[in-house]
Amino acid sequence: MQRSDYLRAAGRCDRTPAVFESSRSFSPFLLLLSRFDSRYNDQVPLRSKSFDTFLDVLSPPNTMHIFPFDATPSSPRRAAKRSRLTQAPGDLLIEIASAMESRADVLNLCLTSSYIYSHVAPMLYESVVLNNLEQCTRTLGMLQRRPDVARHVRELCVRPQSNSESRHGVAVSLIASAAVRELAAAQRLDALAKFVWDGDEKPYHEDMWFALRMGCPRLRYIGTSVGRYLPSHNSHLFDFVDLIGFSLTLKPGFYDAHMDTFLDEDNASSRQLWDMLIHRCPDLEELTIEGVSSLPTDVHTIVEGRWPKLRKLSLGDVSIDWVPGVVNQTEKRPFISFLEAHPTLESLSLSRYTIQPAHLATLDPGSLQLSSFSGTLPQLQALPYLQPYLKSVTFRDPMQTREISAQAVASILQGLPRLTRLNISFNLHSMYDSGNLLRSLITSCPHLRHLELTCGNKPSFQLDAFSKSVRGFPKLRTLHLTLVKYPGDETLSAGAARIARANPRLTRFSLTFIPPAYPLPLPFSLPYLPFPFPARATGTFELTTDHHGLPLMLVGFEHFRRIWPWGLGVSSSSRRYVRDLRPLSAPGRRKTGWRALVGLVFERSAAGEEMRMMVFCGMLVGLAVWGFLSSRGGPRPRDVVRVAGKVHRPVVQGVLRFSSGTLSTTGRAVATATA
Repeated sequence: MQRSDYLRAAGRCDRTPAVFESSRSFSPFLLLLSRFDSRYNDQVPLRSKSFDTFLDVLSPPNTMHIFPFDATPSSPRRAAKRSRLTQAPGDLLIEIASAMESRADVLNLCLTSSYIYSHVAPMLYESVVLNNLEQCTRTLGMLQRRPDVARHVRELCVRPQSNSESRHGVAVSLIASAAVRELAAAQRLDALAKFVWDGDEKPYHEDMWFALRMGCPRLRYIGTSVGRYLPSHNSHLFDFVDLIGFSLTLKPGFYDAHMDTFLDEDNASSRQLWDMLIHRCPDLEELTIEGVSSLPTDVHTIVEGRWPKLRKLSLGDVSIDWVPGVVNQTEKRPFISFLEAHPTLESLSLSRYTIQPAHLATLDPGSLQLSSFSGTLPQLQALPYLQPYLKSVTFRDPMQTREISAQAVASILQGLPRLTRLNISFNLHSMYDSGNLLRSLITSCPHLRHLELTCGNKPSFQLDAFSKSVRGFPKLRTLHLTLVKYPGDETLSAGAARIARANPRLTRFSLTFIPPAYPLPLPFSLPYLPFPFPARATGTFELTTDHHGLPLMLVGFEHFRRIWPWGLGVSSSSRRYVRDLRPLSAPGRRKTGWRALVGLVFERSAAGEEMRMMVFCGMLVGLAVWGFLSSRGGPRPRDVVRVAGKVHRPVVQGVLRFSSGTLSTTGRAVATATA
């Protein structure tokens, strides 16, 4: 078995596991290990390259070949360290793995020895996400050949279509669904509790659901997608019972072909679906019906359901609060009655088509105590009694700055004292609309720990100014920033380094440059060249700090995508790198010789500015000395006369005769004085 198979099974087939560099994720690791072995008490908190410095058991990346890995000690000291670690209890190793935030760290921990792998493998393969057809075929085949690995999988998400495979939806669905069917029929996934199919089309082999139902006795959460082709009314999808979670994703093909048929109560497939959910799944805890379209489909049958344990309800661009005929104004809307009948709801996600804010305001105060809300700004304004409970708010629709100001949004967010997570997006009308935007968010949400901010349509922040302004969030730990790049601004890597240095409290963050809605005006016109080309650059970064909380290292992964004109296709590229954020004078980074001098010249600091000034003054002195020496060592007068004599001009010849007489007279005078 190749190492890439295990990477795919871990859901990270597109990432090479990095060495252990995250001090935050390893602080609990060292605390636990210090209780087991007193030799590590003095190593808490952890410095950089933690796993190499205090264990020294991880082989270099180019030496990892076959998994599980049985390490052969090369010295008694290393053997002692390995023996101590391999004697750790299994529960301790599981606690160590659960404290790690990165799946790559868990993978590297498993690669240290077979003993550790046998105890930590359940954490590594607990959740598997497959993002293209190649991953599906290779990883599912590996799981079928390795029942010792497959028995650890508890969540499996299959996304068979990638961007390059979207044109072959049916063929891709055929291959991927057959692979899942064979794996489930072999009863390898006996611990599987959640399965999600997220393709452009439904599974081609609908008996895949039968294999999952029979071969996975613990399966209690299923999810599927519907495209142009609908499931039949006798599909095995509708045979599940006692589900605790169900998700349905409506793809663009569905809205193009079957917007008014599938979820209608007169449709046979729709009746089977709602019969399964309402009558045979009374303990449903999560229900998701998602889709994106300007013409929503109707799912008002959902209001007939009553699930006493429902905790999460997510509805996309679907219409529910539609009632044929005239409704009495004194009566509550059916969806309002549905919400009041589910007081256990903790998370509610709505779209602008689900219900009108005026109807949402008729909800009885105290009937819901949500901790997470996703919807529009008017919908949130209609629920003022939820403000003391909300911890997470997501605005699904971008806010137009010409219609609503940042201060108006901040005044609403200021009334959420427990808010720790915010996802908000703006469509800028001009480049100057973002001036007070970030300051308003800082004053209204001082306790934010997770922020997702999108500013589209026009360039907004410069990364230098943004990195300084975001310091106003003292508790911020994760950041996702999407914006139109400011003309002449820094690259992703330079901007990420600037944000990391200014905000060392961040554990991870991402930056995304998106193209503007309208290209920036050019000083000249190119009627046959659509310039600039639509491009998208995304970078994800993980920040490592030392035991003083100072930025130490930045691990980055960047992906760049460009759409070429005239249908020439799409090009993409990616790169991974590690950037040292320590000062140049830090031990281990200090350079000597001419490289240190060159680095100091280009360093962005006070010392760099002084060095550049000294270099500039030195250049001026050098030019002055060169000019002085050139004037002292210039051509003699006789050489000038000899060259000028070749020019046959009357004026030049007169000057030459005068110069020759002067030179001869001067020569005789010098000879007489010498005699």
